[in-house]
Amino acid sequence: MTRYLFEYELKSTGYKGEFSWVAETEEQAKAAVHERIADLEFADMDDVIVGKLLKTLDATNQYYECEGCSS
Repeated sequence: MTRYLFEYELKSTGYKGEFSWVAETEEQAKAAVHERIADLEFADMDDVIVGKLLKTLDATNQYYECEGCSS
C-alpha cells in the first residue's frame, strides 16, 4: 500500500491545504481524499479542488497511532 499526499483548495474561501490517504492506486486515493476533505471542511464536493500529487510514501509495515491511543 502507498500513502498519497495531495494538495487541495476550497473554491469558496481560497483556503489551501494538504491531505493524504493510503490506497492501492493514486486514482483510488484521490477519490477518497476528495470525499474526506469535503466532509472534514463541511463543504460540498463541488467546492473542493484536489490538486497535484505532492509525494508518495510506502505505507507497508508502518504503524499509526491516534493521539488518544498513545497516552
